[in-house]
Amino acid sequence: MAYDDVNRSTYESERLVERYTTMPLQIAEVMILVKYKEDHYGKRVLDVGCGAGRTAEYLRHWAGEYRCIDYSEQMTKVLKRRFADVDCLCCDVRDMHQFADGSYDFVLFANNGLDSLGHEDRILGMCEVNRVLADGGLYVFSTHNRNCDHARQEPEIEFSFDPFALARAVVRHQRRVARRRANREFEREEKDYAIINDSSHNFSLVTYYIDQRKQVEQLRDLGFETLEIYDFEGTAIGSNEIDHSSPWIYYVARKVGPPKVG
Repeated sequence: MAYDDVNRSTYESERLVERYTTMPLQIAEVMILVKYKEDHYGKRVLDVGCGAGRTAEYLRHWAGEYRCIDYSEQMTKVLKRRFADVDCLCCDVRDMHQFADGSYDFVLFANNGLDSLGHEDRILGMCEVNRVLADGGLYVFSTHNRNCDHARQEPEIEFSFDPFALARAVVRHQRRVARRRANREFEREEKDYAIINDSSHNFSLVTYYIDQRKQVEQLRDLGFETLEIYDFEGTAIGSNEIDHSSPWIYYVARKVGPPKVG
């Protein structure tokens, strides 16, 4: 199974899709959406990696024109059932040919959806975001923090004095170990980023990690100016600040020109 297939198959899981229907907005997301209200309220908004509708529940009321996309067919099916009035497409950020250049004022790629892609595909996807954004448009997204102390973990058994609970924990542990073993081959440690099979969704994902400084450089090369960076608790942090506690970081960037690479 290829790298991309591993992550896509996870996001097609019915159990995971159901979980995504009940997830609330995160603290940093709320702060960003409130602070940058003028950039999305009444404007043309594209919600990338919309999942089962976690952000659509709010943005569909605030945007002047709202459209959302996700590359998981199961996610988009559930979203359409929940919000029949929403224009939702099963579409991949790496190829958004359906949308004209400069057709959106605000692009959101929430919940670390960008991190399901490998490095080359990530650059391709961000170039597409740049293309569909109008000049001066805002790009908001989150991405896993390479400096987080808990980025790299191994499966552990959840001990219980209840023999039945312990038996279930052993079975779960065996499944996690099997996934960890299968996905380890995709891991990479590069100068600018890392690909890690972390513990999320029981070690079923292969995830992109990057630190603040490198992410700001990446954004600059792709035609974006970083306005602000937030940690997991919604506190503004600097691009050179090393954050060891936040599992992921939130970025607010404005389009200032075309990509220089990609």
